[in-house]
Amino acid sequence: MSLTLIALAAAVATHTVQIDHRGAPVEATYTARADVKTRTVGAHTPNRADMRRCHWKATVVVDRQLSHSPSLTRAIPTDHAFSGSEAGACTPGRDMGARQVAKHQDNIRAHLMTVAQQDRAPLLAELDAIRNLASN
Repeated sequence: MSLTLIALAAAVATHTVQIDHRGAPVEATYTARADVKTRTVGAHTPNRADMRRCHWKATVVVDRQLSHSPSLTRAIPTDHAFSGSEAGACTPGRDMGARQVAKHQDNIRAHLMTVAQQDRAPLLAELDAIRNLASN
């Protein structure tokens, strides 16, 4: 059995949100990227049909970056993933990750918008905490 792991990271979607924090505008940019891992399973023996399959799994990761503070840049953990398989071995030339991510782009974009909405309260709490530290 042949095992191959390929990790690809492709920026898929970007969403910018502007919020008001104590009278000052804060711009947060959320970027979704897909980490794609592939694995070849099955056997390839001489004089027989190729029985290998390429199993792939893409996990969506959302990165948040603030325009005025690079210190608050962070990855927001999500459990959003999709997977599948194709006939044949996983090879770098197949570029399967980009094709599969492109198929799910609308789903990823909708997930990005949901994560950005859910991150509003934690972002405001982080900004308040930093302001309190700075004022002490």
